[in-house]
Amino acid sequence: MSSRRQPPPPPGPSPSGDLGEGVPEEERIFRIERLASHVRDEVSSDGSDLKDAELLALAKSTMRDRPLARSEIKLLSLNLERIRAQISRFLSGELERSRFHDWVCEMLKISITMFLASESPRGQTAESALGLLALVVDDDFTSPDSSRRLCQLVLDRIEFRQTVPCRRAISEMLRELGVVSLSVCERGPCTEDPSWVDISLLPRHFRPDSRPTEGDTWFQPLSVSTRSLWQQISPNEPWANRENDRVPALISEDSTLENELEGLQLFLDPGGLTEAVVDSSRLGSRELRRAVSGFRLLHQMRRCYLDGIPVHFHKEDL
Repeated sequence: MSSRRQPPPPPGPSPSGDLGEGVPEEERIFRIERLASHVRDEVSSDGSDLKDAELLALAKSTMRDRPLARSEIKLLSLNLERIRAQISRFLSGELERSRFHDWVCEMLKISITMFLASESPRGQTAESALGLLALVVDDDFTSPDSSRRLCQLVLDRIEFRQTVPCRRAISEMLRELGVVSLSVCERGPCTEDPSWVDISLLPRHFRPDSRPTEGDTWFQPLSVSTRSLWQQISPNEPWANRENDRVPALISEDSTLENELEGLQLFLDPGGLTEAVVDSSRLGSRELRRAVSGFRLLHQMRRCYLDGIPVHFHKEDL
């Protein structure tokens, strides 16, 4: 399931002082300092700023020789303090929303490319914050007012050294969207008779009757799997335990939903993504619509479209 894919592990550490392919130390430091200027959002007046592809190429070339040392990570300065400072600039009006979004996306790519989540003690938290911010300051998914409120939530958590509020922020974003268009983006391992399906949230201005492109489907908040597959792949984590299934609480609030949600389990992973588990040997149209119904209920959305077709509850059917 693609929502569970992680970046490959970084290469093994080299002996202290080893510069890999003979790259001079001065050149390596120059590369890191050039990346650091983008981390600090220092815009060059001579127009020599790196473009997105150049930025990633520089990050990759730096990592080709050996992983970053702690001193180099410190020099790069891509950390929670830098993220906090940029959020503050955005909330104060000093940094435009579009430029903040560009910076967040650039930093997320650098973090993943340079394996900061595994190399830095708090790198995983910083990467989670960047991933969430990339979503909540994206005009495709949030309004300006929602962006500010959710960024303030992230800022508060960072300042109090608490976990990044992925579950709460994504759920609130979905609720405020109200009407959402979803699309099946991947299924496997057999596409004709899948045991898992990943479902994307399409941009808020997307017309339900339009055909999504690959660029429209990057955020996948819902994964659906059969129960037998879930028992094989579910991680040994508290969030995946049966007692954390969200369906019983939904039914307790509205007993008429018992038939609607029969054979369905809903879990929220730490990143705020919803995992729907269907008691079925295959995932056909009926099973996917049941999962989307539960997804809609869980996040209190008014209406969901799945590949252009509205997903109703039984009691709403005409």
